[in-house]
Amino acid sequence: MNSEKIEELSKNVRISEEYARLASKFVNADKNKRAVIESLLQNAAFMAVTLQDLQEIINEEGATEVYQNGEHQHGLKQSSAMQAYNSLVKNYMNVMKSLTTLVPPEERPQAPTKLEEYMKQLHHVETEEERAERMRLAEEAADEAGRLLQMCHG
Repeated sequence: MNSEKIEELSKNVRISEEYARLASKFVNADKNKRAVIESLLQNAAFMAVTLQDLQEIINEEGATEVYQNGEHQHGLKQSSAMQAYNSLVKNYMNVMKSLTTLVPPEERPQAPTKLEEYMKQLHHVETEEERAERMRLAEEAADEAGRLLQMCHG
């Protein structure tokens, strides 16, 4: 088996594991909402694993890359991996928020403060320390959202 197939298999395994982790929070979910929840869970698992992969690329190659447009126009710009990461992390947080809103309002606990803090920080990330803090907050926000959802269902 070539390395690309191994990487793809490994990614599929990681996605399945993340899906199982997230799905465990919804075992008592309303059956009428199950199809929507399943779709969101599949997307969330894919995005979470892809975000991890993008983090590795950014850590190895950096958040910026050199560009050159013509003979005299050149400089640094945000790397493609960083652009993809920033776009995907916003979508991931929207999916996680959607999952949280599938809990009826009367059962919904107060919005997770870690999630709100993380969403605020998405707009301003410049240093390695700030990026590391953003990742730490994302993990805490996902864990907190899962705990809150689990509390609502059971």
